[in-house]
Amino acid sequence: MKVTVNVSRRAFLRTSATAVGGLVISFVIPGAGRFVLAQPAPAGKLPPPNAFLRIGSDDSITVLLAHSEMGQGIWTTLAMLIAEELDADWSKIKVEHAPSAPVYAHTAFGMQMTGGSSSTWSEFDRYRQAGAVARTLLVQAAAQRFRVKSTDCRTENGQVICGDKRARYGELAEAAAKLPAPTSVKLKDPKDWKIIGKTTKRLDTPEKITGRAVFGMDVQFPGLLTAVVARCPVFGGTVKSFDASATRTVPGVRNVVQVPSGVAVVADHFWAAKLGRDALKVEWDLGPHAGNDSAALRAEFSRLAVMTSRMHVALTQQLI
Repeated sequence: MKVTVNVSRRAFLRTSATAVGGLVISFVIPGAGRFVLAQPAPAGKLPPPNAFLRIGSDDSITVLLAHSEMGQGIWTTLAMLIAEELDADWSKIKVEHAPSAPVYAHTAFGMQMTGGSSSTWSEFDRYRQAGAVARTLLVQAAAQRFRVKSTDCRTENGQVICGDKRARYGELAEAAAKLPAPTSVKLKDPKDWKIIGKTTKRLDTPEKITGRAVFGMDVQFPGLLTAVVARCPVFGGTVKSFDASATRTVPGVRNVVQVPSGVAVVADHFWAAKLGRDALKVEWDLGPHAGNDSAALRAEFSRLAVMTSRMHVALTQQLI
């Protein structure tokens, strides 16, 4: 599925597909236009794709995550959803994080985000559908090659099989990419699942054990600076004044600027920014919550809980 547009999502998709010489599967956000922060598609068109998989001529299957792996395991679980419906060879599965773009908006919240233990349930159907779409196209491509009906073919461990004929997904990817996408797909019955619900080793474990995993703090490029913010110790507090004279003497510190949330120390790297923040002298206006502490909050929460309980009892008695 190749498209030629300007820079942006479509150019990215086209480049990715060309790089592996295979098949790109995309799928849409159902009903995303209902949310204020969503990016609705132009009238008369489907919403833009927000996640996809790539099947390379080398048999590799790359799953792009619309959510961030934050230790919750979706680097593996979301890939399992696609692999199940695709009947993929699990050893060929690779995973990448999707780039930052509106097209990767959360299906329920309409913005690109990860949180609330929502990644798996929000993607459960969509990722399986992506795998099923890919499998359908690969079977059709194989049927054309074998000169048989698609219904005569079956899939297993990254191959399409018909009698004594076999074709690897990588061999079929280019031909499959030229076929029209199906308008509907049938998902597997849960009783036929071979991957979903089964104990599976995490795909990101080797990366983390060997140190190959790249975290946000590991990203470096020319001109990149790091900022660390000194924030008021009380919610709602603001900056009265600050003295950055000592901060500016820390090697690597480039600038000190006041921002809405406090005072930011900008430096060549994190450690310089951190030491610069430690040397910063800030006078805070603690605001209306200056007297709040854990004990006071606990007492207030208890008072509100009792009051709410009494109101509930009174309302129930009125209804009875």
